[in-house]
Amino acid sequence: MTTAMRRSDGQSATTGTAWDGLFAELGAWADAGRTATLWWRDDDAVAATPALEKLLLLRRRIGVPLALAVIPRRVDASLASRLSSEIEISVLQHGYSHDNFAGPGDRKIELDGSRPTDYVIADLATGMQIMAAMPGWLPVLVPPWNRIAPHLLPMLPELGYCGISTLGARDRRLAVGRLVRHNVHIDPVDWRGRNGPAGGFAGAAPVLAALTTHLRDRREGRVDDAEASGIMTHHKVQDSATWEFFAQLLERTAAHPAVRWCAAPEMFAP
Repeated sequence: MTTAMRRSDGQSATTGTAWDGLFAELGAWADAGRTATLWWRDDDAVAATPALEKLLLLRRRIGVPLALAVIPRRVDASLASRLSSEIEISVLQHGYSHDNFAGPGDRKIELDGSRPTDYVIADLATGMQIMAAMPGWLPVLVPPWNRIAPHLLPMLPELGYCGISTLGARDRRLAVGRLVRHNVHIDPVDWRGRNGPAGGFAGAAPVLAALTTHLRDRREGRVDDAEASGIMTHHKVQDSATWEFFAQLLERTAAHPAVRWCAAPEMFAP
């Protein structure tokens, strides 16, 4: 059977195998008497929009916690108003302006080393003041593009942050001092256009394979097994295929006896 062949249920054979692989791995967690922890981070929130409403309705329907990374400089008053009636949503700080200060040809970064450190710290402090008025505020920094200059990390606890979240398996729980690190590991958006237009769906098979791999690496001790496997979404740009896949992922994992979706306040507790 080729990867192009379709099954009678509408799924490709490759996708079906990927789902089978994920649930086989979750079965291994169950057989070991363990619970696979997951968490959900959505980036780039700024206002109450139809896309945000879709995100909130999905969260409420499935009943899992959500960490919403908000851009302070661009935030609109409508966002705080909309979130005031929600539960199980934590608001994290997504940098300050989400502007790119990288040089030509370099990877995008806002919290960089090219500007004076005082400027960057002042931006973050201003952002914290804005975020403090948001419902569900949790002093966790999510650097735009998941990048931050290393020399800035020791200053974050002094500013009042309790945590940081970037991308990839962490090497230790505390990034520096008492700053707790919990990263995301899975991104369903195809930013580079490997499988179609940039910003489209990366595909169920590779996304499920990445999640399965991180879970297996945790279970077998190749990465920190105490770090929940994080899935990152971007409600502002996701296409219908990404939404459909992620809704299915939430539904199927939330119903699994060996899975627990974690809330940010629990994860970033000292």
